[in-house]
Amino acid sequence: MRGLKQICIIFASLLLAAQIPAKAQENIRIGVLLPLTGPLAKNGLENWEAMQIARDMINERGGINGRKIEYLQGDANTPNAAISETERLITKDGIKITTGSFASPIAIAVSQAAERHGVFHWETTGAAEIITRRGFKHTFQVGAPARKYGQAAVDFIVEDLAKRLNKPVNTLKIALLWENRAFGKSVGDGIRTYTQSKGIKLAYDEGYDQTATDMTPIVQKLKDVAPDIVIAISFPNDAILFQRKAKELDFNVAAFIGVSAGYSSPDLRESIGDSVNGIFVADFPPKVNAAVLTPETRKVADEFYKRYEAKMKRPPAGHAAAGFSAIWALFTDVLPKAKTFEPDELRDIALKLDLPAGSLVNGSGIKFTNFDWPDDPKDAGQNLRASIGVWQWTKTGNEEVFPVALATHPPIMVPLPDWSKR
Repeated sequence: MRGLKQICIIFASLLLAAQIPAKAQENIRIGVLLPLTGPLAKNGLENWEAMQIARDMINERGGINGRKIEYLQGDANTPNAAISETERLITKDGIKITTGSFASPIAIAVSQAAERHGVFHWETTGAAEIITRRGFKHTFQVGAPARKYGQAAVDFIVEDLAKRLNKPVNTLKIALLWENRAFGKSVGDGIRTYTQSKGIKLAYDEGYDQTATDMTPIVQKLKDVAPDIVIAISFPNDAILFQRKAKELDFNVAAFIGVSAGYSSPDLRESIGDSVNGIFVADFPPKVNAAVLTPETRKVADEFYKRYEAKMKRPPAGHAAAGFSAIWALFTDVLPKAKTFEPDELRDIALKLDLPAGSLVNGSGIKFTNFDWPDDPKDAGQNLRASIGVWQWTKTGNEEVFPVALATHPPIMVPLPDWSKR
């Protein structure tokens, strides 16, 4: 009798258990390191919004193999803060996957701290060449390296602007202006080398401290040189200061190409108004010709842009679209293949990725170096298929203009009208 009673109890327990929903699997926790306060906050928050959209879209689909994505934030507003915030997330919260970081100095610091703890770092938009050239095993730079920004600007001059200005390339006076920290110096070095390979001699080549409060000496020097084209690598505050001083001193050029960072920031339009129209930006594409995207990626792109514009009341800048693109690839092409989510396993998965151009919303593909790249055998984790082009500020937002395959609109306002006519 006792045995029958025990069997009944066991059966009842099993029946009850079958009626209770299975406990949800633990969330996949990811540390997001971005500048959320300070001078880079506007760009950092744009990336944060884009990455939240990616997380929400994935979670609404049921997550990754039934597990939802959970973000833990770190305010990486300086390199020192980036290191301390990364270490906090790793040591106190047990994070094994980090991402971010928008700016190169932040990316260098975050990846350094992550590598020291053996954590997998998925860098979305940091561009300095050094990020992947320190022998690290667990850092992957999904966005383009710094040299590609400069190459895009120079290729645009050679293949498009020279014809529009009706001048042979070797007769154009090109000025290079760069902020003298990690990103600006890296891009500047790349432009200098690339222009030499194209037989182009720079008429002006000078760095400056991005914390400078007076751009008068720089603008005066440029006025003396009288270049046809300026290529400027700046962060938000110095880009705004330069443009205001250029207007005040009536410094005019036929074409102006900013390189990412400050020239892609919404702060520029908010600070100088319609004067921003016509400026070109060598950067991640904000939006590409849909024809270059795979059919599935087109659907994802439509949903991303719809959600972003509804929330932010304007289209995303290139770095925000790149942030979404990179994190979406992590969610759809890396994490679903993982069983343990340990950094070494994620590294092996990432190194096997072979996604053609057009697989990501911003037109990129993915193929990482692994100490096997002929151009630099020390390089590991750099994405060789990251898209960089040139877009242009317009009255309605921004339009990709180069290369032609990615373009959403042809260039306008060439030559650039004088300040008095803008």
